Amino acid sequence: MNSQLKKELSILTSLLCGGAIVTGSKKWRRRWAWLSLGLFLASRQKDFDFSGKNVLITGGSRGLGLSLAWNALRRGAHVTLVAREKDELARGKEILLGSFPDGHIFTQVCDVTESGQLQEAIEFAVQNMRGIDLLINNAGSILVGPCSAMTNEDFEAQMRVHLYATMDAVKFILPHFHARGRGHILNICSMGGKIALPHMIPYGASKFALAGYSQGLAAELAPAGVRVTTAYPSVMRTGSPIQAVFKGDHEKEFMWFQALDVMPGLSLSADAAAKRILDAVEQGQSEVVLSVPAKLRLYMGLLLPETMQVLTSAAARLLPKSDDSTPRIGAASRGRFARSKILSRLRERADKAEVEYNEAPHYSADYALGLKH
Repeated sequence: MNSQLKKELSILTSLLCGGAIVTGSKKWRRRWAWLSLGLFLASRQKDFDFSGKNVLITGGSRGLGLSLAWNALRRGAHVTLVAREKDELARGKEILLGSFPDGHIFTQVCDVTESGQLQEAIEFAVQNMRGIDLLINNAGSILVGPCSAMTNEDFEAQMRVHLYATMDAVKFILPHFHARGRGHILNICSMGGKIALPHMIPYGASKFALAGYSQGLAAELAPAGVRVTTAYPSVMRTGSPIQAVFKGDHEKEFMWFQALDVMPGLSLSADAAAKRILDAVEQGQSEVVLSVPAKLRLYMGLLLPETMQVLTSAAARLLPKSDDSTPRIGAASRGRFARSKILSRLRERADKAEVEYNEAPHYSADYALGLKH
């Protein structure tokens, strides 16, 4: 049984046991007995063991996806990396082979927003690896800027990569899982899917949609032996800001976003995030929030929603003011951040993450958003 479920059931059992003792009521005793039985049955659930398992990772050539692949290989799994760029996939595979020269590492070029390509990639992985045990829906893109600079096309592009591509991947893998009577799906969501942030509204809206889809899917697939884990990472040092797309005052937008991405004490390394996410899969957790700051932010949003709104409104007042709707890629927006002497230490951390997690600069904002194929 996963540790979080054990904690929650123990709390409920204690409450009901206390109610049974205090009231002496048969109703309370029955409740306590049923919950105790549920605790016993849950404890019989088997955890996910990565050793010898086959893992398919979308967006696996760089960033968090590459770190998830590295950590899965370390636990004894075989991996197939799916991404759009052939050269990027080759570099990612080379990085992994440097640590795991005997590892089973496969690559497949695929744009996950193209349904036909995604179906072919999943069918290839199933045949090539003789089955898939874990599907990791990690592919994504980031769009930053004021809502006044966004278009309906921007919202649709974020929905396409974060929600629709995940739905397609699940649709294509489920017949395989159902035939085997088991399977596991890991959806990489975001804390932006629980607490909305200013200047990231299209991104947050798509992640909220993914969170709802993933939670409902977990309930529906459980009776068929298919588990779903949803991960909610916050800021991570993955080197990915150079791949993000910025609108408005793009250099100022990039500067605050990149600074938060590598801020000591606030951001997690991609490796630490990947370890915690895969631990949650091993334990069979349905959800995992990775960092203490992220958990505090979540609890504040639940318990003190008005206070949280005041704080996010204050943050919005400090963000750049511009309605320029021209999209610009992060690699072309880092001028102000690169020139700042105050941010030199953060720049060193950002540069290190870019190299470590295979983040090479691209210069097409439309391509990054999935608007150009």
